[in-house]
Amino acid sequence: MRAEGQAPLWDRSDRQRCECVGERITAKYHLICGDSAELAAFDLPEMDFCITSPPYMPHWHKWNPLYNGDPDYDGYDVYLKRMQEIYGRICRRMKTNAYLVVQADNLTNEQFSPLVWDLGRTLSAVMTLEGEIMVNWSGAVKGGSPFTQCLVFRNASG
Repeated sequence: MRAEGQAPLWDRSDRQRCECVGERITAKYHLICGDSAELAAFDLPEMDFCITSPPYMPHWHKWNPLYNGDPDYDGYDVYLKRMQEIYGRICRRMKTNAYLVVQADNLTNEQFSPLVWDLGRTLSAVMTLEGEIMVNWSGAVKGGSPFTQCLVFRNASG
């Protein structure tokens, strides 16, 4: 529940979101506010499993969510290359043969953007794509997607 006049959680800065979540959980030491591209700085143990959902970007947009719209990093190709770098860093923190699930959706608002397919192809350079899981939301909110896709990768290199 948010206070009167307070921005919704999705309309806040990362630091504000982290503070809001921190107010809602009891095990605060499990909460890390930071950039996943800087994963090595968090000194985490090797992972057995990871599930994540990255920021989405349609192929026709220039504004790159991974660089907060910095015009020096415009474009979908730059976004995909950075996603590959970030997931490569995640893989280096995972055990050999550990699984990583990436939840994403193809975007269909203004036009079709094959985000899931592009992520599958791009991330296959750093992980082995094992398959996908389709999740059907039986109680999808009005206007929301009735399903989502989860790409299942295995960290073959360790």
